[in-house]
Amino acid sequence: MFETSVSIIVKPEINVVNNADHTDKSDAVVLKKGFSTGDYSYKFDLKSDGTGKIFYSDFLEDSEEIFHEVNVQEFAVEIEETVRAEIDLQSRENLLEDSEIETIRKDIYQEKLEEVFWEEINQTLDDPFFRSLYDESEWGEEFKCENGTVEEFEEFLELCVLTEREIGSPDDYLLVEAETEFEEAGLSDCSYHTERLEELVDIACKYFKPSGFGYGYNDGCYDRYSGYSMSSESVSICLSESSKTPAREKMLGMIKLKEKLARMHIPSEIIERLTAF
Repeated sequence: MFETSVSIIVKPEINVVNNADHTDKSDAVVLKKGFSTGDYSYKFDLKSDGTGKIFYSDFLEDSEEIFHEVNVQEFAVEIEETVRAEIDLQSRENLLEDSEIETIRKDIYQEKLEEVFWEEINQTLDDPFFRSLYDESEWGEEFKCENGTVEEFEEFLELCVLTEREIGSPDDYLLVEAETEFEEAGLSDCSYHTERLEELVDIACKYFKPSGFGYGYNDGCYDRYSGYSMSSESVSICLSESSKTPAREKMLGMIKLKEKLARMHIPSEIIERLTAF
């Protein structure tokens, strides 16, 4: 565990610990604690002058200066009040030993300071940390459709593949990537491709509006965003079954495809061209 302290620095060589009630605004208040990412733990401090540091090792020079808008003096008082309230609450049930009181204090400082780091400081860094690869709220978005469902989107793509007159690479896949803030939805560069399929996929993406993204490790810093690159979520349609489909089933598929395209309000001349057998 990292040492928890609130430091009131009256002179550079004097350090009064846990004096959160000191009100002289000329004095500097320093809160010291740590935070944990998915695999690592770091120490950091916050100063009442709006600066602070993240320490990456026990060597003080191995650090990064940070700037913040946390009112450190008020925050220190707030933490102390929370500590006292918790000690008072637990003391009503059992007589607390000094070690138990110190544990309460450390746990609350850890919780409060780690919370303020993630909520108010991390996002202001040039290269933010992340808590965990498995934190879905920050680490990606599953494939989804703004209009209709993912199942309906996949069914439409399967119908597009089924109605291809000829499939040149039956062991290949139709790969469609979702929209991200950087890329539009569409056929992947790695996908099986024909001009007809590309046009149908473009129609499907404009209608269903799929979105979703994830991150892949790019050999950078393991627990910071610069170490990962955003990529689109995708769906894949296997071509092998459709390559064996009899002509009669393909013709029936064309009828279904016409109906679906008509419900999407695609112009009739485009429908006729894309469903001509």
